[in-house]
Amino acid sequence: MMRNVGSSSSSSKGIAAVVGVGPQLGRSVARKFAHEGYTVAILARDLGRLSLVAEEIAREEKAQVFAIRIDCADPRSVREAFEGVLSLGFVEVLVYNAYHSSSSYTSHYPTSFTHIPFQSFQTSLSVSVFGAFLCAQQVIPGMMDKGKGTILFTGCSASLNGIAGFSELCCGKFALRALSQCLAKEYQAFGIHVAHVIIDGVVGPPRETNIPPRGMVTEQSFNTGGEDGEGEGESSGVMGMDPDVLAQTYWSLHVQDRRAWTQELDIRPSNTRF
Repeated sequence: MMRNVGSSSSSSKGIAAVVGVGPQLGRSVARKFAHEGYTVAILARDLGRLSLVAEEIAREEKAQVFAIRIDCADPRSVREAFEGVLSLGFVEVLVYNAYHSSSSYTSHYPTSFTHIPFQSFQTSLSVSVFGAFLCAQQVIPGMMDKGKGTILFTGCSASLNGIAGFSELCCGKFALRALSQCLAKEYQAFGIHVAHVIIDGVVGPPRETNIPPRGMVTEQSFNTGGEDGEGEGESSGVMGMDPDVLAQTYWSLHVQDRRAWTQELDIRPSNTRF
């Protein structure tokens, strides 16, 4: 299902599709691209809440924003969602920011490997990497035809290091990183910029966060909706990262000169301890 919000005037630019839009990072990225003149399609599971975000962005940026329901673990849902996205025009930008909010992840505490339900592990892999695979397959042919495009995947510190008690998250994020590297090498010659953005910290205003002890994985957006980005918490007192500032980094990757493309970068607060 798709809901259109905002001005009916068409943009001279392509479509920016943001998959996994919650109340912070996903919303900020979508708002940034709308501000820069793109027609934006935002996708997540909860169409009701997504429509509210679309209305907010459309009102603030005087832009056309489409809210589209998607279940990234369901191939049919992804296909139907992107039928709607592709009907809007050329998808120039894909931002994949979805994750599976397992019980251990949203509680910020580890789960013993032997206690992880098979279905939960399978769903986590499906959302983290299979959904990214499906979404990228939908937009790459059009990007190849146009000779340009940007695909940005959101990762976290679990993309780089295995963390005891967070097998679901780490396995999916490891695989997503590999996918981003493979796509970058395969399609850069076609003018498609693929990058992996590692969010190494908690996203959100510090006044709204109670940062857990170092080494505990935290949900960067504090979203119970099930599809947004994520990061790794640090020790008490670390500043939260402003999602609007992070969105500027995503935009900078999109407009980066193709003579010096970034394939991977990590972002953290300035007072994080290495």
